[in-house]
Amino acid sequence: MDWIEGSLKKHARLQAFDHTWKVLPPYLRFFVPKKAYHEVTQWQLKEIRNLERCRLRVLAVALLQQDRQQVLPFKHALDCVRALVDFNMMAQYQSHTPETIAYMKEYLDRFHRMKDIFLQFQVSKRTQAKVDKERKELQHQHAPSNKRVVPSKRPQSLEDDQDEENDLRMDMIHMASHFNIVKMPLLCHYCDHIRQFGNIPIYSTEFGELTHKEQIKDGWRCSKKHDVERQIHHSYGR
Repeated sequence: MDWIEGSLKKHARLQAFDHTWKVLPPYLRFFVPKKAYHEVTQWQLKEIRNLERCRLRVLAVALLQQDRQQVLPFKHALDCVRALVDFNMMAQYQSHTPETIAYMKEYLDRFHRMKDIFLQFQVSKRTQAKVDKERKELQHQHAPSNKRVVPSKRPQSLEDDQDEENDLRMDMIHMASHFNIVKMPLLCHYCDHIRQFGNIPIYSTEFGELTHKEQIKDGWRCSKKHDVERQIHHSYGR
């Protein structure tokens, strides 16, 4: 979603994404969002599942009405997100066959082929600091020359300087940015994991979290906050 947000901000489509997210109609096992996407500060499990179900559709609506220069980037972005969503949804199947595992591999390969469209938004803090430093130095170099520019030519000169800064920024980002993060190679092990141990949802931590809430948190609230372990054990022992 960080990559998608970056792309939406770049093309001024974040407001359209938020509006589409808020007006989603109710559906079976789907909870209608009460807030715009950017207004949600802490995501609960129910909200994350909602996002998984409608992320691609909301993004597709937000990217409508494209101009000529946006057609190809928007198509690549949608293809990339679609491949990852399909892989994610199929990985949650309760049972698998060789065909479903082959589909997962195909979706993952397609995601890796298309993910470079989001490379400019996979920027580390170190890279961003370096880009900002280079931009300031370039602006400092252009400052003296801008003062001697003829007034009638100044707007064009400023525009050229801005284009040069943007080109420098994009070159540095593409050279320094990468997808060498833990989540990338982790996806490659899903198929082997399914073959060896069965479906992935049985290893979900959701059940442990629910048990912790019922057995520990509720017991803590009902206790007198003194000798808590004995009180919690006694309350559930009854």
